Amino acid sequence: MWKRVLSFLGFVFLSFVVIASADGRVHKNAYATMMYMGTPRDYEFYVATRVMLRSLRNLKVDADLVVIASMDVPPRWVQALEEEDGAKVVKVENIKNPYSDQSEFDWRFKLTLNKLYAWKLVNYDRVVMLDADNLFLHKTDELFQCGQFCAVFINPCIFHTGLFVLQPSMAVFNDMMHELEIGRSNPDGADQGFLTSYFPTLLDSPQFNAPPTNGTKLDGIYRLPLGYQMDASYYYLKLRWNVPCGPNSVITFPGASWLKPWYWWSWPVLPLGIDWHKERLKTLGYGPEIPIVVIQAMFYLGIMAVARLARPNLSKLCYRREDKSVFFIQTGFKLIAIWSILAAYVVPLLFIPYTIHPVIGWSLYFLGALSLCFVAVNAFLLPMLPVLVPWFGFLGALMVMAYPWYSDGVVRALSVFGYAFCSSPFLYVAFVRIMSSLQVSLEREGFLPRLGESASPSGFSKLY
Repeated sequence: MWKRVLSFLGFVFLSFVVIASADGRVHKNAYATMMYMGTPRDYEFYVATRVMLRSLRNLKVDADLVVIASMDVPPRWVQALEEEDGAKVVKVENIKNPYSDQSEFDWRFKLTLNKLYAWKLVNYDRVVMLDADNLFLHKTDELFQCGQFCAVFINPCIFHTGLFVLQPSMAVFNDMMHELEIGRSNPDGADQGFLTSYFPTLLDSPQFNAPPTNGTKLDGIYRLPLGYQMDASYYYLKLRWNVPCGPNSVITFPGASWLKPWYWWSWPVLPLGIDWHKERLKTLGYGPEIPIVVIQAMFYLGIMAVARLARPNLSKLCYRREDKSVFFIQTGFKLIAIWSILAAYVVPLLFIPYTIHPVIGWSLYFLGALSLCFVAVNAFLLPMLPVLVPWFGFLGALMVMAYPWYSDGVVRALSVFGYAFCSSPFLYVAFVRIMSSLQVSLEREGFLPRLGESASPSGFSKLY
């Protein structure tokens, strides 16, 4: 009986804790981000969001972690965000984008206006709204003492909406919805253009240099120092951070969408991306991708073994033709051989998990390219070394880009250019050697009949 009583009291206590933590009053402030579905890169941004949330949790920030998620976010993702990452998920309906009919509208930003829901989080005094491509180096809780709206100018005239501070307000949110209805000017049709239009005086506002020592919150609109959201492009000129203003606390990666730091191919093209993967290794890990990598590696090793052991005798696949037909067969055969070599270097890119660690991703790519090159070499009787010249060229290019002791980014760029210039003759010689080898193979009796030979005896059409 006592066990039942204790169990009941424990259940009551647990229910009380859950209710208390769910009412939004555990912390007065929040770090928030958004998640929606409808792009080819939904999973990648889901992973990036989880890494950012865990990095904030590891910094022991004094705030709730909130994810503004559209209704169509998969339940298993919501469960992982809540149970594994400690976030509070707020489900919302997508805000209809009234600017989608604009010319040159980028459909990647169709649902980014969901970011405006941050103003509805009225249970909090201040909210730091974030994009998933932010990497926190230090704790930034002092931002909660900033004014009603604060943002960073990483562009001289336009502030960036990948990180900003706001004071939630239903009045402001309703006014924003009204502005959307009447068609407020928005140059890019996304949250960036709308918010820069809605807060046009931010450039002339005072800068938030330091929080009040007494812990109070400022009133008004403030510019944040650049160090609160350092554009990664500033890093590459000197290959180190050279941002004199601000605490240098947050890195953002607002560049080309396919060079975001979580994509394995972005390093060492953009070396700073490895810092993001170090954070993922410490927090989320690579559990979902590892089984796929192992299966692919075993598959490529199997291809190499089969291609070597089952070297086909292609001469038995060819038939005698008239002279004109032989010309077309030879031309088509050469095209197929060249395309097979190109495919050997392209196909592995399509199957590697996008968010795997760069070292694993590039290793798997080179293994896949090598195995498919084996197939081309054995299928078309080609010399191995010319076919593998691009393989060695790509490997060398990565080593040149990843070299860690360049004095600055200009030297690095010149080194990469010089390597490409010096490598081009080797690629040309390899191409000539491959074409020459194909021509020799085509002229062999065992592969295609030489032009002008007498026809085969009656009743025989296949060469032996």
